[in-house]
Amino acid sequence: MNTPQYASINAYPFLVFAVSDWIKRQSFRLCIMLLVVALALLLGLSLVLLLFNPRHRKSGHKGKAQASLNNDKASKPYSKTEVSLHNKRTDCWIIIKNKVYDVTSYVEEHPGGDAILVHAGDDSTEGFYGPQHATRVFDMIEDFYIGDLEQ
Repeated sequence: MNTPQYASINAYPFLVFAVSDWIKRQSFRLCIMLLVVALALLLGLSLVLLLFNPRHRKSGHKGKAQASLNNDKASKPYSKTEVSLHNKRTDCWIIIKNKVYDVTSYVEEHPGGDAILVHAGDDSTEGFYGPQHATRVFDMIEDFYIGDLEQ
């Protein structure tokens, strides 16, 4: 004896398989699309954090707070002879556009390695404004300002 309820299922086995297969493919595509979107969002967020998050300094340099504590130093003009004495890794001053900067605390983290020492104790204006430096260094350098060069 045939029951009509099972007959309708057995009458279209190919259709049931095709629909089931289509649903599986769509689910797989949806999963792949969601994975791609999630990876794109993660990459975008990482880029934003990398570009806009201030760089954490490894050295003991205190930034603008330290510069404000050194106001008495900043008011004193330095001679070229005096600046030239500070030409070592452990005591590094540079001159940029007639301003004197004590970059000793930055030497170890300088992305260009020892290139910063090439002009230690001397005028570094040309090297500082070279194409190798990103524009953010123009703001960073002010943290190291200690005074002006005597004219």
